[in-house]
Amino acid sequence: MFVAINPNDEKQFAFHEDKELLYSLAKAKELYCPHCQKNVFFRGGPKRIHHFYHDRHVECSFVGEPETQEHLGGKLAIYNWLKDKYPNAYIALEESIAKTNQIADVYADFGNGHKFAFEIQCAEQTAEKWLERRKLYAIAGIKDIWLFGENYYKEINAEDIKDDEVILRLKYHQQFVIEKERSVYFIDVKDNIVKHIGQFFGISYRTETRAVVKLQEISLNGMKIFKIPSPCKYVLGNKLSFERLQEYFINRSKKATEIWRERKKENALRLQRIQQRQEQQKKFKLYKKYLSDFSIEKVLQRMSHREQVLFKRLLKEYGLTDTNFPGIFNIQMENYKSIHTPYPLWQLFVFHKAIKHNYSKNQLIFSKYLFQNIKDQIRYDPRDSKEVATLIHSYLVLLEKCGFLDKKTLYRKYTHPFTIENNVFPIVDDKILNSCVALYFSEFNLRGIGWNVHYTPPVFIDTEEQQKIKKAMKRYHNLVINKMESPLHIEKGLIERFQEYVSNQSIQLEAHEKEFLAELRHRVQEDEFISQAIYDTFLALVEGKF
Repeated sequence: MFVAINPNDEKQFAFHEDKELLYSLAKAKELYCPHCQKNVFFRGGPKRIHHFYHDRHVECSFVGEPETQEHLGGKLAIYNWLKDKYPNAYIALEESIAKTNQIADVYADFGNGHKFAFEIQCAEQTAEKWLERRKLYAIAGIKDIWLFGENYYKEINAEDIKDDEVILRLKYHQQFVIEKERSVYFIDVKDNIVKHIGQFFGISYRTETRAVVKLQEISLNGMKIFKIPSPCKYVLGNKLSFERLQEYFINRSKKATEIWRERKKENALRLQRIQQRQEQQKKFKLYKKYLSDFSIEKVLQRMSHREQVLFKRLLKEYGLTDTNFPGIFNIQMENYKSIHTPYPLWQLFVFHKAIKHNYSKNQLIFSKYLFQNIKDQIRYDPRDSKEVATLIHSYLVLLEKCGFLDKKTLYRKYTHPFTIENNVFPIVDDKILNSCVALYFSEFNLRGIGWNVHYTPPVFIDTEEQQKIKKAMKRYHNLVINKMESPLHIEKGLIERFQEYVSNQSIQLEAHEKEFLAELRHRVQEDEFISQAIYDTFLALVEGKF
């Protein structure tokens, strides 16, 4: 320690009092510790920094780690620097902080609540202990600045670094300080300089403990305390290091502005996606309501007179009503508004021209030529001709997925025609099934029909409803590929009655006939598709056994 008191309660400073006087006072046991009031002794010499010390085994709050010459020299160097640089401030060595029962190595009070404690840390200390001590300083309203001794400063030789860089082996304690304060100070008592490293000037880790840093060497004579816009608020530096700090904050401000702009764009896009999804969700609910409340009369009200005449003629030709109107003609597709004609008419008309009444010699369907053929029969904005042609082509692709068409692969990539695979048009008197088919091919089930290769469309249909529309679509698809005009139905009671005759041995069945009957019973119970072949086989079996 550097400060003791005499019997008159006057402070005696080890480094600038008369050496012989201090020896005599110590010998007479008239030097006391200002913290525990016990006797202290004096040491001094040409190769040793003058200081006071306690006798062994004395209990005192000041006695912790043994004070090395480096620790004593560091305290003295910081004390002299503060006294010289800030003559109007209150500067004290080994100041006792009554509020938290601490002793600051060097204490500085600049007035207006600006209080600093400078700690010279030469001995080993844990990051937890450091954090605990600085929290106590914070409670006392004191800003603490830590300077580490040579024990913590370890340079490593390397050739692959720039001229203004060094490689340091940083202990966990220093890494923790950098994380909290963005910088670390090392004091070199021999050369009377402070070495400053940290995030302000650049730091990168090569291994867990080795860091490449841009070192700032600051002479104590030219060092000042600077206030900065950072969590640590105050740093030690000279004119050059302060300029680099300003450059760091300017660049950080620019980067923060860029980040803010990017985040603003991201938030705008996110809000836009949320709004679009909400609009799509609303459209989805309206479309489901439209399908459940579908009425030909309501559709006619949205048509022009010419369209009404055409639609009524087609309805009569195909025998379509509110309950049996096919879902394949009621599909709300992406960009469907490009065609102003209601989609029940233009989709039915495309089917009518392309499949039912195709007069092409080879029965080839080119979407471009089909558009030219029907464009006078539908309403659209001539400026949207390209979108309309694309929409008609997309609808032909849906008819292909349904089983009506097949794609010819012998042509160039962008001129693939379609060929007619099945032209028998099934009519199902089931409004729910027809609604499910429409929903399956709609813009709200793009993922379900495999149209999500280049993007990920939102999911609107839950798992249970997805299974329902898949089952309905499978049934309709079977009707198309089996070229059946309407679904076939076998009464469950008829099968049960036939099974009773078999059980009562009134009718004898072969093994393969029993297997067929069991499979048929399962299909009827699960309401699965019954093909014409299965239907005919059952009727033949019934007629053959009775």
